[in-house]
Amino acid sequence: MIINLTGDTVRVYGPDAPDVIADDALDTGCTVFAAEVPPAYVDLVSLGRGERTFHGGRPVQTYLVRHVVRDLPPSRPNTYLLVDAAIGLTARGRADLLIGFDSVHDAAGALVGYRHLVSPC
Repeated sequence: MIINLTGDTVRVYGPDAPDVIADDALDTGCTVFAAEVPPAYVDLVSLGRGERTFHGGRPVQTYLVRHVVRDLPPSRPNTYLLVDAAIGLTARGRADLLIGFDSVHDAAGALVGYRHLVSPC
């Protein structure tokens, strides 16, 4: 089972999908994962200012933050959690997490889905 915690519907078209999908209004060419509620998300907790540095002669202020994942349930047998890439990378090491990979777009360039789901661990 795959539970979609991205907050958005995710479509997976498969490895042979073209880069651009002209029209798939009925979702006939893909597997659709409806969003579950509540979605998992990442909070950034400020740890204060970092060092001020320079790039190209201009000052750049850096900040230190800690990433905290919210609403991510614990692992369950035979269950994968589809999450945003930021969550997958923040919660590395969990073999039950999946993220969308290899984007598919519509004719206007908007993201409509992915070719694969991959584990970021």
